[in-house]
Amino acid sequence: MKILKRIGKVLLSIILILVVLFTSFYLLAWGDYEVAKTVEQDPSIPHIVLNNVVFHAETFGSDTNRVVIVLHGGPGNDYRYLLDLKALADNYFVVFYDQRGTGLSPRVPAEELNVGNMVDDLHNIVEYYGKGKQVNIIGHSWGGMLASAYVAKYPETIDKLVLAEPGPLTPEKAKIFGEASQPDITWELLVHLGRTYFQSLHVKEIDGQSTSDFFYQTFITNTKVSNHPLAGYFCNQDMSNVAFDYWRFNWQTSYEIMMKGMQGDFSKMNFGEGVDKFENKVLFLGGACDILIGPDFQQDQMKLFKEAEMVVIENTGHFMIGEKPVESLLAIRSYFSE
Repeated sequence: MKILKRIGKVLLSIILILVVLFTSFYLLAWGDYEVAKTVEQDPSIPHIVLNNVVFHAETFGSDTNRVVIVLHGGPGNDYRYLLDLKALADNYFVVFYDQRGTGLSPRVPAEELNVGNMVDDLHNIVEYYGKGKQVNIIGHSWGGMLASAYVAKYPETIDKLVLAEPGPLTPEKAKIFGEASQPDITWELLVHLGRTYFQSLHVKEIDGQSTSDFFYQTFITNTKVSNHPLAGYFCNQDMSNVAFDYWRFNWQTSYEIMMKGMQGDFSKMNFGEGVDKFENKVLFLGGACDILIGPDFQQDQMKLFKEAEMVVIENTGHFMIGEKPVESLLAIRSYFSE
């Protein structure tokens, strides 16, 4: 009995210490933290409704010109960081939209977040704006993966396809990317995770996903943490000067579509099957500094298509469109005019 009492006292002491620590960290992280409202909370945000799905969306240019649809990365990001592509509106009708459940589009149940729905959503966007005519698509990162899955299913709807460093298109490439992007667990990284977690506990919940969205976007976009999991995307693996504009990330979309597929069953990460149905040339953009999915990584992925060329943008990494908009736009315009 004495032993049991001693064990009980030890356990109680541990519990009290943990409670004190939790309370202390919670109070130290006190502050006003929030995430952006979506169309659901603010209907004045520009949006469209297609097949009962609401999308935050904007268009630029004359709708008499060729349609260019821009696909943002993530999955779970939004299109704010790609708005330099508005410059194409002098000759094209440029369409931006936050994908289902992401950015400023309303949050949706987890079961709606799958590649099939994302492809169907894109097809609805193509039909709505294209009005029966072929469109051009620009997909960055995850957006390039989505564009690849789409072109495999609807190759006849696309004229020109730009893939700016698409993520892994095959299970083999997914495995390579997964191994290369594993971070070393450092004390600094753990502190950042802990701080972000306790800050997220103070977020005002507006749609059931505010807390997780805040945690995700704060962790991803903190560029001052050394050994950041995304550091390999950038020149000298230095994120301190990265300009990555966003409205609001979505954790649930990233988890359901990307992270689940990267948890060992790489067979789910197959976005290249059938892309050889697309007869036209595809333009790949690569950032010279990216050591994760940069030009070397993309050389193999280009072989999945019947015809493809790559333009490497110097002195930039994965976010070449925002970091080097002049050079990126020059390459895109040249390709579009062919």
